[in-house]
Amino acid sequence: MATFKITFTLDDDDARYFRSLYRRVKRNARERDSEEIIREARTIVKRVRANRKTPRFVLHAIDVLADLADLMRDEEWAAPKKVRDAVLAALGYFAMPDDLIPDHVPGLGFLDDAFMIKFIEDEFRDELWGYRKFCRLRDSSEQRPWSPPARQRLAARLERDRKLIRRQIELRAAKRAAKKETSSYAGW
Repeated sequence: MATFKITFTLDDDDARYFRSLYRRVKRNARERDSEEIIREARTIVKRVRANRKTPRFVLHAIDVLADLADLMRDEEWAAPKKVRDAVLAALGYFAMPDDLIPDHVPGLGFLDDAFMIKFIEDEFRDELWGYRKFCRLRDSSEQRPWSPPARQRLAARLERDRKLIRRQIELRAAKRAAKKETSSYAGW
């Protein structure tokens, strides 16, 4: 199978459109039930993954949406309220029935969703990096997590790991913010 790369260039009007759409969704997300938004995001992930005609690049993009939904429900990760509110607002976009390209259009229906996921992935890149690192550490941590001593070790280790990763996220975000100040980055 031959593969090729397609590049989309969004001009300022395109970027403004997606930014304004994102801001509108963020405002609307405040009025909605958070569990409902997470449930709808997970439903979309299931539907996209189940559709055999979904392009591979959309399947890769949908992993970001799945990770964000998981992050919201992961009690051990315990994302700060500010992060949870921002992620919930981002997930709100995918719970909208009216998006740019209707999802039922074969092959293209999730294209606008994939664009928005890329914007959101950029916004949450540090948080996603930290959450994925935390999950890898947690998944490889204890051989017998059901035993009481192992549970205690695991809880203490996860707490240390979470604090360390949270500091690393803050450092990464600070570096990125400093870089944005010195460049012509359009950003959100």
